[in-house]
Amino acid sequence: MKRLISLFLCVLFTFSLCACQQAAPSSSEAPDQQAITEEATEYFNQMMDGDFETFFNALPQGVQDNTSAEAIQETWEEEADKLGGLPEDASPEVSCYVPEHSDQIRVEFVIPCEKGDFKLFINYSPDGSLYNYVIWKNEAE
Repeated sequence: MKRLISLFLCVLFTFSLCACQQAAPSSSEAPDQQAITEEATEYFNQMMDGDFETFFNALPQGVQDNTSAEAIQETWEEEADKLGGLPEDASPEVSCYVPEHSDQIRVEFVIPCEKGDFKLFINYSPDGSLYNYVIWKNEAE
């Protein structure tokens, strides 16, 4: 009887260890924020040059299903026009951070215009893959 109980406890212990190993997070490293910032900056520069298609094509399918390259460009241009247009030598403030209450990585571009600025947020999943974007207008000053 003791042998049976001991065998049962050994099997139970083995299954517990296996379950813990499967539930443990992978040992992969966190994505490199510098690399993410560089990728997002490349997308931003392409949009500044009028290429919204490349960014659109990189977005996940679920986001693509709800927008288009033309819609992204239209929103971008609408915000820039409301604020006096984009200067030829626009130099955005760029920052990369993890927003509060989120596990996403956000690259934020603050784009100065004549009457204020607007923001482009390019968001990445914790694994470093492109997640979505937001074009956010600041109130004109």
